[in-house]
Amino acid sequence: MLERMKSILNKLMSVRRPRQEHGFTLIEIMVVIVIIGLVAVIGFPMMARAVVRARVLSEVGVLKQAVAMARIHALKRGGGVAVRFLTTNAAQEGGEVIAWVDSDSNGSYGPPTEILVGRWPVKNRVILKPDPNNALYKLGGTSRGILFYANGAATVSESGSVGVGQGAIVVSDHRQNDVRLLVIGGTGTVVTEMRDPESGVWSKELRFWKY
Repeated sequence: MLERMKSILNKLMSVRRPRQEHGFTLIEIMVVIVIIGLVAVIGFPMMARAVVRARVLSEVGVLKQAVAMARIHALKRGGGVAVRFLTTNAAQEGGEVIAWVDSDSNGSYGPPTEILVGRWPVKNRVILKPDPNNALYKLGGTSRGILFYANGAATVSESGSVGVGQGAIVVSDHRQNDVRLLVIGGTGTVVTEMRDPESGVWSKELRFWKY
């Protein structure tokens, strides 16, 4: 009899119990919703601000690269390399910046006889503007830019003086975040500054952003 009871007990214990189903409680769902809300409130504005800064600063980096490449090419070839920032002495959205070996010294790019050093497209929603206080050198026609020579110095200002003065191009957006590239004629050095919208003063601190 005892053996029979043991056999029945063993059979009962060997029967698998149905798996218990687990779900989310209302509190867990509410916690997840709160976390998603916090991410939306905090994360999205930060991402939008990063996009605003990146749009302008990436273009600033591209233009600095254009100036550096033109200067290096002038040193290697013995001078006569032009960089065109503006097609006219006015603000323009998008477009492109080009640099070329100005073999005929007329300030205009004339393919195929003149060698193209580089071409840098300007993104839409990015605006290139002249700086009235530091007007760029007038190249051929109505275009504005700078011209490098064999010693690395450049003509950068509207006066046309070789290796002296300074000229500037302003990179901006529709929020009026203005970053200026100030090119020094004697060395071809580029100084990056941002305009403080409250004081109107240019500063090397790139922190005066509008979002």
